[in-house]
Amino acid sequence: MSYSYKCYSDTKDFMKKFVNAEEGAIIYGISKSRIIVIAREAGAVYKVGNSALINTELFEKYLERFREPARELPKHTWNKLKEMTNTPKTGENS
Repeated sequence: MSYSYKCYSDTKDFMKKFVNAEEGAIIYGISKSRIIVIAREAGAVYKVGNSALINTELFEKYLERFREPARELPKHTWNKLKEMTNTPKTGENS
């Protein structure tokens, strides 16, 4: 039997609305116990019989609250990079 592994970006267009904790852990790259805690905080847990399902739409909306904006690298880092690429290398024979 062979297994088919797909990354999250390949399956995002046809993802399930509800997943269990194990599937959610694979999709989001978080441990099962941590995903349950976050899903409870988000109000995205639905108990169906003995199983708990996570609403991925509510879960992702909750995660977006913690998104950090992109930051530029400090200017001195860029200047050092330019200096390193523009300076001639020592010890080389021309």
